[in-house]
Amino acid sequence: MFRRFKSTLMLTKQSQVHVKENNLRLVLATIIQHEPLSRADIVRHTHISKPAISSLIDDLLARGIVSEIGEGQSSGGRKPILLRFNSDLRYFLAFEMGRTGFRVAVSDLKGSFVGEREGVFQATKGITERLALLKENILDLMAEIGIAEQDLLRIICIAPGIYVEKGKALKWTPNYQGAPVQDLSEFFRSEFKRDVIMNHSTKLSLLGEKIAGKARGFENVVYIDFAYGLGCAIMIDGKIHFGSEASAGEIGYFYSSLDEFRSSSVRPYQLGCLEQRISGKAIQDRAAEFVQKGGGGRIAELAAGTAECTSGKTVFEAYRLGDPEAERILNDAFSYFNLALCNIINLLAPELVILGGGFSRAGEMLVELVSREVRDRVLVMPRLEVSDLKNEASLIGGVHYLIDHTDLLAEL
Repeated sequence: MFRRFKSTLMLTKQSQVHVKENNLRLVLATIIQHEPLSRADIVRHTHISKPAISSLIDDLLARGIVSEIGEGQSSGGRKPILLRFNSDLRYFLAFEMGRTGFRVAVSDLKGSFVGEREGVFQATKGITERLALLKENILDLMAEIGIAEQDLLRIICIAPGIYVEKGKALKWTPNYQGAPVQDLSEFFRSEFKRDVIMNHSTKLSLLGEKIAGKARGFENVVYIDFAYGLGCAIMIDGKIHFGSEASAGEIGYFYSSLDEFRSSSVRPYQLGCLEQRISGKAIQDRAAEFVQKGGGGRIAELAAGTAECTSGKTVFEAYRLGDPEAERILNDAFSYFNLALCNIINLLAPELVILGGGFSRAGEMLVELVSREVRDRVLVMPRLEVSDLKNEASLIGGVHYLIDHTDLLAEL
């Protein structure tokens, strides 16, 4: 009898602790979302009793997570004391390492950037030099805004790449000749002496669009990342779909013909079949081949007559100026992409398709290249939008991924 009573008492105490922790999280989330707030405001938002709110607020004040910031307005009687979240108590670090450059951002605990930096890698530098340059710029940025490594709460490394080994983190694929596949999470874990979350740039770009871009207010979205390669991220019912081994969205490995399906196979760390037809690399190669064979027109003019100076940007600019060869290259490439996109739309029925990455600088030209073929070949035509966030999308997404995966009560 005594043992049963003791067990019931222990369960009751555990339950009370659990309820208090849940209420603390609710109160903190309410302050973060609606600050500045008075205690009476928090009672109205949470429907927790006034005495309980006072006790919970005292706990948060003692931990230094919230602060009293002065008196608020009153319609009569005593003025309320307002509370705010100490979002500068610690910081999040997000950095993206791409094929040709990097971007770094430090944010407060609410996701507001307090410092940013970006740079370009020298083409002749190898992976070791690039990692050293990135680390140097991270430390310089932190020094510039006056924070030390111990001020960082969590770190996320954002990169293009693929997941191919079960249980392993994302492996970076730099796509330049002779570069080894590099596990960035291990490198930065050893450098910063703490866990570094690794995540995919395209998926985090879609999260960034959900937080601050074109995907706000939408629940079912497809994001296309036109870069050196070709990426895709999918949002279903408001959540990013990562898939098995976090490998969902590899549109670059789509097959675009039956012959291709029969003769090709997926080769990790190399461009997929669709990427070989529509990507920054594919379009650059087509333009370089044209110039190398003595082709003229706007493409050759913009590339100063040398194949090495061609790029996707060169072709889009020539297309804008009415160059027939640029039109042929882009129409051919986008026919393959539009075929794949129609299949994705008919399968997933998204409300919105966002066109991002380097091609997004083409603006409405990009929408036109897609929409004129897709519109009559899908059951329900989604909205087509070009990203406004450009390079910011992945960093915003990275910081908010950290916010979503951080227990402030436990970690501050």
